[in-house]
Amino acid sequence: MTIGTVEIPDGEPPHPALLLQAIPAAGASDPAVVLDTGDPRAVAAYERAFYEAFAAIRPAGLLRKLWIWDDEAGRLRSPVPYEDQIVYAERGDDGSVRRGLAVNVGGRMQQAATFGFALPLEEPGSTEMLTFFADGDHDLAHLIAFWGRCCRDLQSRGLVTGYGTAARRPLAVYRRFGAQIVERAEIDGEIRFLLRFDLRKTWFVRRTGEG
Repeated sequence: MTIGTVEIPDGEPPHPALLLQAIPAAGASDPAVVLDTGDPRAVAAYERAFYEAFAAIRPAGLLRKLWIWDDEAGRLRSPVPYEDQIVYAERGDDGSVRRGLAVNVGGRMQQAATFGFALPLEEPGSTEMLTFFADGDHDLAHLIAFWGRCCRDLQSRGLVTGYGTAARRPLAVYRRFGAQIVERAEIDGEIRFLLRFDLRKTWFVRRTGEG
């Protein structure tokens, strides 16, 4: 998972595609839906939504190196094989994928290695967050609720710690989601951070005056 690889101007909310670590809201009780990664049609729908969510912010630089982009087909995926992933997908009323989250549970390869990070996935209960996105419905409450459902399912599988990467500018945003900085690296003149999240946390720090 990459967190905040596109800079966010001060005073503006982050693009929903970059809200990659929302802490679950209390009361979000619907179960998370695990994508059948053996179904080519389901995978295609997920990858198209993944692409659309990030294509809207015109990614460049390191983000283009992190994932596998198929611009001709309009599809996007992590380099981690699907057999090593758990992928969650939430569909809208029209049946299209609206939100997605993927984690690396195999650990045979690490997406974050692209940035030179070595994740301690040998630690019990640890996983790599590969992506978290929204396509279409950009309501923050829905994103937080979706994260909460995925988080509870991950906990049921014994996963309690998630690692992901971030750029410098949106770090303040992700601290509100409970991020802890583990490490930093400079790649091609850009700074990237390795972040750690406690998947058991259920709070979201709002600024004064936010509803």
